Amino acid sequence: MITERNVHPGALVGPNATTPLLRLHQVSRLRLVVAVPEALVGGIVKGARVGFTVPAYPGETFYGTVNLQAHDLDKNTRSMAVELDVKNPDLRLSAGMYPEAQWPVKRPQASTLLPPTTIVTTTERTFVIRIEDGVARWVNVGRGARVGDLVEVFGPLKEGDTIVRRGTDEIREGSKVTIAAPKKTS
Repeated sequence: MITERNVHPGALVGPNATTPLLRLHQVSRLRLVVAVPEALVGGIVKGARVGFTVPAYPGETFYGTVNLQAHDLDKNTRSMAVELDVKNPDLRLSAGMYPEAQWPVKRPQASTLLPPTTIVTTTERTFVIRIEDGVARWVNVGRGARVGDLVEVFGPLKEGDTIVRRGTDEIREGSKVTIAAPKKTS
């Protein structure tokens, strides 16, 4: 498809022209480059189907297929460029549109999601406070991706652990803790 014509019929064109005569674009197949945050690059799967939206068609989801990843992080954004091939047979999408991708994340193990208020960060460590037999235990964790109002954490936590909802380093390791029963609402 010709997207730009810089000369018109009858115009004199010489061998030293600095402007191209025409600009051609193939729009039936597009390439979408997504900047994937460093924390999510481990979940990139070649051939995965990724949904995205564009402002021109609100509420409609289009799809691309993961084809190529850069294997090089941008030092400023801490993200990696990943290319998706997008089929555009009806020519509704255009080059230069700003899509928003719904990036699929796959982890080798189940993720633990906690409210951000449970995570304590000091100059020395990042941890959550687990209650074991009425005693506070500081458990070192790493932060992962944000999922809605929750944050993914990595560390020696398991299902059923009791975690302090409002963590603070003022609750010292080894402190006796009494768990309050939830307030009843009428």
